[in-house]
Amino acid sequence: MKTTIKYFIAVFALLALANTSCTDFLEEDNRTGSTEDVKYTTRAGIDGLVASSYAYLRGWYGKEAAFGLSEGGTDTWLTGYDNRQKVLIDYSGITPEVATSSRETMNACFDEYWELFFTAVNVCNTGIKYVSEAPAGILTDAEQSAYLGELKVLRAFYYWHLVETWGPVQINTEPVSNISSVAYRDSEEEVYDFMLNDVEEAITNLEAKTAKTGRINVWAAKALKARLLLYKGSKFNDNQAYADAAATAEDVISGSGCSFFANYADCWKGANENGASNQEVVWYIDYSDVLEYNIMPKRLKLDEDGEQMTWSQMMIRNSANTIGGNASHLMFVGVWNLVPGLTGILIRTDTEAKKTLKYLDVNYNLGKDYQPYSKGFTRYVPSGYLLDLFDDATDQRYQASFRDVYYVATSLQQAFSGGVAPPAGYAEMRDTAIYLSRETVTDAQIARATNRYVLFSRTDVGNAAVYPLYQNEEGTLPTIATGTSGNNNFKGNRMYIQLKKFDDYTGSVIRDLGGRDAFVFRLSEMYLIAAEGYMMSGNSSQAMQLLNDLRTARAISGQSNVLTAEEEAQVSAQDIEVILDERARELCGEQQRWFDLKRTGKLVERVTLYNGSAGPNIKSFHVLRPIPQPQMDAITNATASEDPEGFWQNDGYN
Repeated sequence: MKTTIKYFIAVFALLALANTSCTDFLEEDNRTGSTEDVKYTTRAGIDGLVASSYAYLRGWYGKEAAFGLSEGGTDTWLTGYDNRQKVLIDYSGITPEVATSSRETMNACFDEYWELFFTAVNVCNTGIKYVSEAPAGILTDAEQSAYLGELKVLRAFYYWHLVETWGPVQINTEPVSNISSVAYRDSEEEVYDFMLNDVEEAITNLEAKTAKTGRINVWAAKALKARLLLYKGSKFNDNQAYADAAATAEDVISGSGCSFFANYADCWKGANENGASNQEVVWYIDYSDVLEYNIMPKRLKLDEDGEQMTWSQMMIRNSANTIGGNASHLMFVGVWNLVPGLTGILIRTDTEAKKTLKYLDVNYNLGKDYQPYSKGFTRYVPSGYLLDLFDDATDQRYQASFRDVYYVATSLQQAFSGGVAPPAGYAEMRDTAIYLSRETVTDAQIARATNRYVLFSRTDVGNAAVYPLYQNEEGTLPTIATGTSGNNNFKGNRMYIQLKKFDDYTGSVIRDLGGRDAFVFRLSEMYLIAAEGYMMSGNSSQAMQLLNDLRTARAISGQSNVLTAEEEAQVSAQDIEVILDERARELCGEQQRWFDLKRTGKLVERVTLYNGSAGPNIKSFHVLRPIPQPQMDAITNATASEDPEGFWQNDGYN
């Protein structure tokens, strides 16, 4: 169905400066609104323009719609019961049309992200123009250099999202403010050359800017360069790009000042959720805990009444766009608070009033004990493949990354130990309320759980008191709920092992939106880039060393966590599987997996192997997303196939 909504500015002419946001979010100074009176020949105007170029990052990082496009439909995550992008992540009917459901059901937000990223590019282009032309005395030479470096890195970063999502896209180097109905698609190779040229120039401009503030510095620029070179190597079989990626990543490792925590869990603790002070973070998207400071810039697109549209709830979770924030903590959580038999002691403490629980006519203060558990939005279920990657005997990362135990609040634990009767059927409950096993449970585990806590097993063991998470031992399909109440909450697509990296510890109650910074580049990614770059350019010994350095940093104290002989053989054979496995352990949930599988040519193969709902539907053309239909409708030089003088829809979506 065609949309009746019209564009304020068609095609790539996506930005009229009178409608941009000038939100200096790093200063936490909310100035969102019309900037038609801003003079970009003043210091304040230029400062605001550069700051506004960062605001669009919050439309992707930490947002539900973007998780569907970056983590959904992969080998690591299966479909949760309430996932609102099922058609997207199961590859069962992706179309270029704009979704019209009031709940944005199955909406991939293609149209909105197309607009968002090209708008962001245009803000960067506008910034580059005015910073370059700044009157004498407005900026020092150093400030002008740094601003140009920031803007060129951001422009390249926005283009990375565009080219990796849609393939060939138009390269814009100048601000666009005129209506145009003609568009072109530059090749992926040209876009990569353009991005790398931007980043190379930026590194020179940012040479003296090393402080980590959330703004782009030289180490963020080099980290992006390393990632771009790795993608160039894997996409175009470019041996030199692989070698350069490794060298650039090693430069970041040795020069950025970042270091590993001895305890991997510390990387994700609430005390370290600020990217500026987290020692493993190279660069991050800044979110304020004052949620009003996190609002998105306004859309440029107008509705049929000529009013500016708001972004989808999948992107902002606040229809009025009066508050904003990071929603990562909602994406990987089951309905821990609705497991039958325990609803009287496990509740969402999303208001101060709910932190006082009446149990057997006595009030108990739950405090913040349940806050990290978040809300059970049932979006993404870990695959058996992902859970099987971790060796608990040697590697810290499983316990640091996943929650397989839910505990009763401290006040209730004390009450149960003091003689207060636990819930019916759990007379011996003390601290543990729910345990979810990633392996099929044994008789001893069943005996241990009896009368103590609810037990979930990887697969069915023929015991009515034990609830299977998956339909098969491989863990490619969760058990499926047919509703949202009662025994359905024992099903694996409604209650499952939770990724806890993004737990929200700030504030006093469970929130829909949080202020945790989104970590874009971490030190560990640089080790992974360097290892892959060395491996694919023929230096297997150095690749093994980098992987072992990372593995050792993540080892349980006193344990050896280095590559096995089989994995060493994979490295020597340039087998990308060993890299993909390590990236899954380290980076799961961090909005990179779909792109990793795509660039390595493993998307279809691995989804087919490990994702039972997506595997039967995925096709080779799914490595690109469809160009949004409003874009196709707006152009006059559409062609049926690739044409340097035309603009075409990606294969499979016509």
